[in-house]
Amino acid sequence: MKIGICLTRWASALVLMATLCARGSVDTLTLQTNDTGRVLMKWEEFKKIVKLDDQQLAGAKAAAEKDMLVISWQEIQNLLGVEVKDVKSAEIKLPWKEFKMLLEWSVKAAEEKRLEAEKKKAELENTAPVKFLITGAEYTAETVSEDGALFTGKFKLDILEKKGWKQINLLSGDVAIRETKLPKDVFLRLNQGMYTLMTTNSGPLEVEVSFSVAVIKAGGSYSFVFGKVESGTSVLDVTIPDKDADVKIKNAQSKLVKTEKGTRVVGALPATASVQVTWERAIPEAEKVPPKIYSETRTLLSVADGLLLGRVQVCFNILHTATRQLQMNVPTGVSVLEVTGTQIRDWRAGDGKLTVQFDKEVIGTSVMDIKYETSLDTKTGKTRVPVITGAGVEREKGHIAVVALTSVEIVGDLIAGAHAIDVKDLPGEIMGMTTQPILLAYRYVEPAFNVGLAIRKHADVDVLLTVVDRARFTTMQTLDGKRITRAVYNVRNNRNQFLRLKMPKDAEIWSASVANKAIQPATDPEGRMLLPLVRSEGSGGMSAFPVELVFAEKGTLPDARGGGEAKVMLPSCEEPIMQLTVEMYVPTEGRYKNFAGTLKQVETFTMLGERTVHATPEDTQAPQQMVVRKTSVAGNTPIEVQLPISGKVYRFEKILVLKDQEWISYTFSGFGQ
Repeated sequence: MKIGICLTRWASALVLMATLCARGSVDTLTLQTNDTGRVLMKWEEFKKIVKLDDQQLAGAKAAAEKDMLVISWQEIQNLLGVEVKDVKSAEIKLPWKEFKMLLEWSVKAAEEKRLEAEKKKAELENTAPVKFLITGAEYTAETVSEDGALFTGKFKLDILEKKGWKQINLLSGDVAIRETKLPKDVFLRLNQGMYTLMTTNSGPLEVEVSFSVAVIKAGGSYSFVFGKVESGTSVLDVTIPDKDADVKIKNAQSKLVKTEKGTRVVGALPATASVQVTWERAIPEAEKVPPKIYSETRTLLSVADGLLLGRVQVCFNILHTATRQLQMNVPTGVSVLEVTGTQIRDWRAGDGKLTVQFDKEVIGTSVMDIKYETSLDTKTGKTRVPVITGAGVEREKGHIAVVALTSVEIVGDLIAGAHAIDVKDLPGEIMGMTTQPILLAYRYVEPAFNVGLAIRKHADVDVLLTVVDRARFTTMQTLDGKRITRAVYNVRNNRNQFLRLKMPKDAEIWSASVANKAIQPATDPEGRMLLPLVRSEGSGGMSAFPVELVFAEKGTLPDARGGGEAKVMLPSCEEPIMQLTVEMYVPTEGRYKNFAGTLKQVETFTMLGERTVHATPEDTQAPQQMVVRKTSVAGNTPIEVQLPISGKVYRFEKILVLKDQEWISYTFSGFGQ
């Protein structure tokens, strides 16, 4: 066990320690001085240091106990204001002087603690963020009439400032105060256009004020307005004598309408907004009558192969009473494909009727677009114009336009209850439905009408689907008579699958490409070579793409004298060629004459959208390179071969080639000399 002793005098400590030792309760001693230093030692060691035996200590104990006070541990805790747990029963003996010092210290500490608490409380009261708060305001209208409104206002306040007079604005000065219920020492006065409370009180406060407000009548409506001060909550409760009156509270966050003796409205107002109420007397509900519906249609009919395609814009005008459903008459044999429009929820067609349902009741104008089709009688070629019209309407009128999508002839056959009109008299809505020329136009103003058409189908005439803008041939003849030719066709293609070429008899194909991509040619039963085409990009004139072909021929072998007659046959095709040009290179050693054939020998090519090439027949050209990409057997990997082109060049041309077999012939001599 350890015991700490803190006394002001060393002698007293010795006496107390001796006392404890005599009781046999100490085996370790802790000495503590006023400067908070401590010494811990065994009791036997301490006796040796102070040189006191047990008899001397017993005498010191007896002398000290004559002036000692015995105090319970609980009383010590109360004096010091502390609590030590797990101490069940204990007592302390102190001299009177020591106890007096302890008592005086306890009283002084308690007083200092009380003064500190009062100081903090005063500081807190003096540092309130605001002097007062209006925590709630409730405005209840007791009576409301055309002459005015009588209100009772109940206000809840919390005054934070403790001392002095406080002035609190409560209501604007534009109301008339009738009666007040104020707590003691609270006063109400008009100050700078505001009714103001004056009081020295503090803490919670409730005030009740009765006041009246003027009602203003203008244009069949009534209203009143008065200013209010900022408050935590603000509730307005107004009852208008008229039942089912239309009441509006400006800036109300929420409102609850009840019908009792009149129309009651409870609204929560923003903290800073003024109170403004407007109401109108209820208008008697008109007697419901069936809706009156008028319809107008704008119909476009497109004649196709065996079909008549219709598109109609139906405009309904609904009067008097709203409706959620409209019906239309559908001619026999017509299939409705699509119905679109605003607020349309669903539609169904059957039994000669088209029923359209809306998301909600509609009144006024409602427009919808309908697409439909019907088959044509191909035997007689006659048909009745199918038009979808409004069902159960007061008046029906509309316009009809007819166009052709194929090569058919359309003639008006029968008109009853309608009138043929000029196309330019059609509404713009119909004109915007098509880009085809409108052939026939009609107008009707009666629900029962009949317009017939006679449709005559004529035989189709083949049209040009593929054209070759230019075919350019570059051919070279060697000394032993062999020829190699590179042909480039600039093709514009719409729907043809192949370019069919009739090749010279002994031609050997080295390579072929379409649109700069290598392809594998094929042959048809007639022996023509087939080059698969692509479709030209763009519309209208479309853009051209190149079709390239390289082939070799045995040619004409010179005779023993180094001369002979050569004939160059060019590939032919079914497609028209706008311009065909040939550049023929021959060895410079030879002499050439007697040129003949289907092409005209020229010095320069005719310019057809391209730069003109100038040359003379006897010009010797500098060596050139002809790059040949010879297609492999599998048709996948082309082999690139480079052949030099040199010699004399002769040029030939023909404008507009139509399925003709073109050729050139000439005689040569001087080979091998």
